[in-house]
Amino acid sequence: MEFEINYADMNWMALLPEITILITSLYLLLMGLRKSFDNNKFLARASTLGISFAILLTLMLWGGAPSAIDEVPPGMFSNALIHDRFGLSFNLIFLIMSLFAIMASYKYPREDHQNKAEYFSLILMTVAGMMFLAKAGNLITAFVALEVFSIALYILCGFSAKHGTGSETPASVSDLPWETLGSQESTVKYLLSGAFASAILVYGMALTYAGTGTTEIRTIAELLQNNPYTENKLLYIGMALMFAGLGFKVSLVPFHSWTPDVYQGAPTPVTGFMSVATKAAAFALIARIFYVALPSLEQVWMPFLFSISAITMLVGNIAAILQDNVKRMLAYSGVAHAGYLLMGIIANSQDGMASLMFYLAVYLFMNIGAFAVVFLLEGEGESGGSIYRFQGLAKRKPKLAAAMALFMLSLAGFPPTAGFFGKLYLFVAAIKSGYVLLAILAVAASMIAVYFYLRIIVLMYFRDEDEEVSIDMNRGMTTIVTVSTVVILVIGLYPSGLMQLALASIPF
Repeated sequence: MEFEINYADMNWMALLPEITILITSLYLLLMGLRKSFDNNKFLARASTLGISFAILLTLMLWGGAPSAIDEVPPGMFSNALIHDRFGLSFNLIFLIMSLFAIMASYKYPREDHQNKAEYFSLILMTVAGMMFLAKAGNLITAFVALEVFSIALYILCGFSAKHGTGSETPASVSDLPWETLGSQESTVKYLLSGAFASAILVYGMALTYAGTGTTEIRTIAELLQNNPYTENKLLYIGMALMFAGLGFKVSLVPFHSWTPDVYQGAPTPVTGFMSVATKAAAFALIARIFYVALPSLEQVWMPFLFSISAITMLVGNIAAILQDNVKRMLAYSGVAHAGYLLMGIIANSQDGMASLMFYLAVYLFMNIGAFAVVFLLEGEGESGGSIYRFQGLAKRKPKLAAAMALFMLSLAGFPPTAGFFGKLYLFVAAIKSGYVLLAILAVAASMIAVYFYLRIIVLMYFRDEDEEVSIDMNRGMTTIVTVSTVVILVIGLYPSGLMQLALASIPF
């Protein structure tokens, strides 16, 4: 058997954003070996420069990239990767979200922390893995990319565990600060749960290959249309296992139990970053699999996704009501939003895909803004993330309170915020596809969510603070809050522009 490499489809230009991030990540790791460069100021500036350059390259590539309405073949590197506007749009989400973790460097990592360069390098390595996942045209490529960013996140979630001296014994564990213990717990839970999820996912991919004879996502769709023998039990089981593995990544019920503990224990910059970026990456692959590869099996997978979406929205919003820790509340809020996002997959239409991308874009700014405010108010210890730290914020910092109120209203779906139109487009897409009951359940779940979002607003405007809370109004975090506020208002007033971009980015 003669093996020939096809050099014609090696489109290296299309990988310039990913290559930029990888080179920047390795550069930071090497520069961290010198003490003069091993400081947050230099590392953050170098990271921001690399991310900004990658964003510029992504924007330059977007206009000339193939879309679903073109006849240009999107495959490259023997169809291991797909170059289209869908993947490039997700690149922007990952890159913008990473800026939150970078701009938080004024406070984290702290000066007494070791491995500062590793923190910034791991953030960029996570972004690179996510970018390759969004472009994956092959199940093998997708799994490798997913593991790259997952392993980096496991380490980042346990980064605060470095607060210890390294010489602790079981007898001295009780003397460790809560940040150390919480970070250790979060990374162990995330690692173990993620390992099981990865095993389930790769087993599902193997069964899909056994049932169809290929791992190429677009080829699976062609085989299902032309070869009836590919519709077999192996494919059905593989499809279910793949969804279960990816359901863990996006915190769908019943794969969500790790989310509140990991979100609470992990460093807040890491929590804010993974709250959106991880969901976006996993939903990019879910869209590739179910919308591109398996649309002909809609009657098989639709009842399961329908049920999980409805249960996820209800469970996430009800559980969030019971939380007094704001990071746990936002974790359960993220669970509920995963249920909303799944409606875009269930719609199985171009409107559904566009609505999914629209909602992820606005969810990015809603969440990054909310976590920026949480980071500014966060204190030490287990009670540092208490929801009661928001009491009386309107009197102390009226502009910050107004921004947080806007983020909460947008997450709840109040008009005329961007969150309202995000949910509206998803609900309309589901109704157009005949899933009226799911849209009704989504509206009911949104009404439940109003309680815990408005609870924060009530604490800020109608309660006096019990004790003085120090707020460090850092330039980086205030910039994020300001930009997020403006974007949410602008999209809320002119949503059609972003929706047109989303419609132009439908995956092949």
